[in-house]
Amino acid sequence: MTHKSDPLTVLLRLNTELGNKIDESLIKECYQVQKDHQYDKDRNTVMKIQAIVEEKVVELQGNKLV
Repeated sequence: MTHKSDPLTVLLRLNTELGNKIDESLIKECYQVQKDHQYDKDRNTVMKIQAIVEEKVVELQGNKLV
């Protein structure tokens, strides 16, 4: 019997188990972008995920990105 895990559940569990302080909403948003575009022939999700991450950094640190 093969046990299939939900990828998002695995990512969230690993984040917790490894003691990372990555916001769960960030993981969920990035995962959703990948999931929504996984079958797009010309997908370019890197830019979308980068924008999500940068927005979260600005939210947490203000405009001081450097």
